Amino acid sequence: MADPLRGLIRRVFPILLDRASRRHDAWVADRKARLIGDLAGDVLEIGPGTGANFRHVKPGIRWIGVEPNPHMSPYLKRAAARAGVTLDLRDGTAERLPTPDRSVDAVISTLVLCSVADLPRALAETRRVLRPGGRFVFVEHVGARRGTTERRVQEFVRPFWSYVGDGCHPDRDTAAAIRAAGFAEVEIEEFRIGVPIVGPHIAGWARASD
Repeated sequence: MADPLRGLIRRVFPILLDRASRRHDAWVADRKARLIGDLAGDVLEIGPGTGANFRHVKPGIRWIGVEPNPHMSPYLKRAAARAGVTLDLRDGTAERLPTPDRSVDAVISTLVLCSVADLPRALAETRRVLRPGGRFVFVEHVGARRGTTERRVQEFVRPFWSYVGDGCHPDRDTAAAIRAAGFAEVEIEEFRIGVPIVGPHIAGWARASD
């Protein structure tokens, strides 16, 4: 049976995300500019949300977005128009990307991997769609180090947090999953922002095999 409250949350979530994304983008703008700004060619963004990354992409890229929440669409259209990005928005999920094998030059993920249902499969799909030598770039909040009070708090709030946060898992070990996903090369920076629960972050890139 459908959960009417969850349906309402999915409708309201884009409003909250739009505000939160702008604030978060200011905190990580330098890292996004470094990771996203040089991408060229066919670029796939997983879960583009309300379009916070459009201001960082290089003019002339061929942007493809896979966004499972249809209520994000009006925000994406407005953000794309402001940034001069042509939308190619497709239905799908991170676990089933609607693009052929080896068809894109880069994949972007920011604040997305916390909420995918099957993280290893999502990363396998990312590898599948990347052309040889293609780059996966990411900025994600992650689980705190195991055994810390912060990690225990993340684990305690996870059920409620995930319910109201469109599936977000604040305690997910995303860095370990990326390292284990079979990329040819991985570089990850750990850092944090000054907010509770989702303060621990990673940023970096992974390269597909040639």
